[in-house]
Amino acid sequence: MDRRHLLKLTSLAVAGSATLPAAVSAKAKRAAGLWGVWDQAFARARFVSLSHVLEPDSPVWKGFPPTTRFAQGTGRLDETAPYAPFTYEKTGLETTAYTFATDQFGTQLDPPAHWHPCFAAIDELPPTLALRKLAVISIADRVQADVNYQLTAADVRAWERRNGRVPEGAVVMVRSDWHKRWPDAKRFQPADGRFPGVSLQALMFLHLERQILLHGHEPLDTDSTPTLTSEDWLMANGYMQAEGVAHLDQVPETGALVAIGFPRLKGGTGGFASFTAICPPDWSHGTRPGEVPEAPLPFNEKRLVWNEAKGLRERTAACDKPKGKQSFN
Repeated sequence: MDRRHLLKLTSLAVAGSATLPAAVSAKAKRAAGLWGVWDQAFARARFVSLSHVLEPDSPVWKGFPPTTRFAQGTGRLDETAPYAPFTYEKTGLETTAYTFATDQFGTQLDPPAHWHPCFAAIDELPPTLALRKLAVISIADRVQADVNYQLTAADVRAWERRNGRVPEGAVVMVRSDWHKRWPDAKRFQPADGRFPGVSLQALMFLHLERQILLHGHEPLDTDSTPTLTSEDWLMANGYMQAEGVAHLDQVPETGALVAIGFPRLKGGTGGFASFTAICPPDWSHGTRPGEVPEAPLPFNEKRLVWNEAKGLRERTAACDKPKGKQSFN
């Protein structure tokens, strides 16, 4: 290599290094993307869970058999050994086996395949459902006077006079405070079939006029008509809904978002769902990131103990395993 060529390569390298900080800065700025949104909005927001905790005896529609069961998970650490329950004492870990009578269980997301085989199942729902604007319409005061009250289009219009038009593509949750009856199955799904719901007129207005993404309600059925008229119309026209929603009394009518998570069970006609409201920083309910321990999660002075009679684990005994103690050394 001659001297002139070497000098040319050196000058190119020096020039490249001089522009590197600016290039890296631009690249870092592009890479940050939505991180800035987290720093400016979500890091100070308040988070409220809108989902019930699932237990073997959680309320379900009366037509489903009482066969939901939680059991200690079994396995084997040696391929020649028989399968046996994993326990903290013997193997250093535990698992759980779940048997569900139905996928219409607990707080749930109903895909239209629940009623119509030609529409989307739970695994076919788009990922764009993950985060949406949340509007909460309360009929709680009406339900106090009539437990069978059904949301009307007039109720939606009254909400809009206070808050403005329901946003297109939003999730509309109907607050009835029915969630406070959980987990008393007899009161939550009463034998007389009287519970708050959403009228067909209101659903058609919300979907056809306001073009919402989906609505949610606190009971386990859309409406209390003998043929579930509202739910029939929803599913037959390709719409989703949320059922068994909780804690809407802790969420503002406007200004919040909702995060939606669910398992993508192949061909599933329902889905156990997690709905989380993300509320403005000045809201009075909910928890901000960093206000409670997250990583690591807190050490609990009570340990989990399997309760065979109830078919679940409860914290009923003093924790006898030191923090940081590994299972196999």
